[in-house]
Amino acid sequence: MNNIKQFLKEKFETLYFFYQYLGYRMVILLAFGFLMVLMDSIGLAMFVPLLQVAETGASEQVSESNGKIGYYVQEVFQFLHLPVNIYSMLMLIILLFVLKGVFYYYSGKYTGINQNLFSKGIRSRLADGVRDMAYKDFVSTDIGRLQNSMMGESSQVVYACAQYLETIKHGLFILVYLVGACFLDWKFSILVAAGGAATNLIYSRFYKRTQQLSMAITKNNHRYGAIVVEVINHYKYIKSIGRNVSFFQRLNDELNNLIHSSIRVATLSARLGALREPMTIAVICAVIALQVSVFESSLSDVIIVLFFFYRIMQKVVDIQATWNNYLTYYGSLENIQSFQKYLDQHGEKQYGSLPLEQIEKIELKDVVLRYGDVYALNKINLTIHRNQSVAFVGESGSGKTSLVNVICTLFPFDSGEFAVNGRSINEYLNIEYKSKIGYIAQESTVFNADIFDNVTFWDERTPENMNKFRQVMTMSRMDEFVESLPEKENALLGNNGINVSGGQKQRISIARELYRNVEILIMDEATSALDSETEWMIKESIESLQGQVTIISIAHRLSTIQHADIIYLLDKGEIVAGGNFEELKKRSTYFKKLTELQGM
Repeated sequence: MNNIKQFLKEKFETLYFFYQYLGYRMVILLAFGFLMVLMDSIGLAMFVPLLQVAETGASEQVSESNGKIGYYVQEVFQFLHLPVNIYSMLMLIILLFVLKGVFYYYSGKYTGINQNLFSKGIRSRLADGVRDMAYKDFVSTDIGRLQNSMMGESSQVVYACAQYLETIKHGLFILVYLVGACFLDWKFSILVAAGGAATNLIYSRFYKRTQQLSMAITKNNHRYGAIVVEVINHYKYIKSIGRNVSFFQRLNDELNNLIHSSIRVATLSARLGALREPMTIAVICAVIALQVSVFESSLSDVIIVLFFFYRIMQKVVDIQATWNNYLTYYGSLENIQSFQKYLDQHGEKQYGSLPLEQIEKIELKDVVLRYGDVYALNKINLTIHRNQSVAFVGESGSGKTSLVNVICTLFPFDSGEFAVNGRSINEYLNIEYKSKIGYIAQESTVFNADIFDNVTFWDERTPENMNKFRQVMTMSRMDEFVESLPEKENALLGNNGINVSGGQKQRISIARELYRNVEILIMDEATSALDSETEWMIKESIESLQGQVTIISIAHRLSTIQHADIIYLLDKGEIVAGGNFEELKKRSTYFKKLTELQGM
């Protein structure tokens, strides 16, 4: 089995890609397709001896012309202890086509099963890939490609798979019909091969152009998706400055390009469809002329050959049409394949396996983080104890957020040591460590859901969870606001929390982390965009948590960190001073100047 997989992977990359998701089900589907066409071809071949019996009225004449078919018919009927006559042969033909119907049913059934399982598999793999993606790589990912791949392209690849497998099934039809045709007339096989090659020369020009247009459509979809995401994320800003018209013009330009390419693909498909019937009839008429005038075939031979040839030419044209349809989705397939490889290559590395019950102490020793040749952090040394309140201050670009990103394990550091409870961070299950961290940024994370779901991450509304919800709303000073709403905790917050104020969004974020029972609460400039009154309320909420959780704050407004246990001053990626508020004022001229500028 492994050798088969390796052979498919090396020689038939696309087939192997589909096989990864469908496995044995793909083989079963093709097997039913093969059995279906086998019954069809044998059933058609049975008309040769049937016509001979009808013309001569004698069963012994069956074997005199086209001896192979007659011989096998005689053998089958003797095995079944049936007389060779018109009625028994008609019954056999009916049975063969009934079996064909049975295999057709299972072929169609497995086609539907495979398509749905393939769709599930590819969407799940993409979702898992994004879920496990390293944050450092995520921030540099083409968001349009990511959105388009997960939403639209995955469906297109399902269609590509269906057309690809249909092409293989048509190929099996042709193969079986050709083998059957050899029993009738070997010259027939040569005519079929010549006819198929001639039509393929005509279709090959369409294939190349369809493939090019498909890849262009995929790139258009990426750009269109990226603009849609930008519109959703920045709609208020775009609308407020009157740039919505020009911004949506970009969207319309990409849409026009997309539609233009799609129309060209549809036009190519229409041309192929228009050529299908005339080409088939023209080639069939040529074959009839050759059979009658050159090869001097009998009427029965011509009719049966005509049946076979029509079926084969149908499948020759079908295989070209389905292949062209497959190429219509080639851009999506190529994108998904490459995007999956990208996700596999940029997955977050998982090292440890130890469980982490509680975070007692975090230690960084000589930690270095670089962005290219630029040092974001340089020889960072610090220790954070359980339930301690720690703050980082410094100019923009001094390394505060980079340091928090390392503590959150969002960004892997380049050198140094990162220990938790005296052990390397890499010895622990990373997901357990992160589950104990709460993160509140300047731009609050608010989901398009009601207040309860935003705070509880869609927990079940049991009495226990409702009681816990009300407790954390009180702790975050949001209880009075919720009770004032007609729908209480069921009130919808809207896209990105558009229905509530900035301060309310921040307090909802605090409540969410408290509901999670986090051990470390990170505040990344959480009050910098708020008015003084709201800032004071948030500050009061945070200070009430001191001693209950470990608090790590980044702040430009020093009033929010005035009561922190220890404050670190960063400059150019280095810790240049540390101490409590009063100690740091004495140790750092820069910090003292900041306090004076802010009236402290």
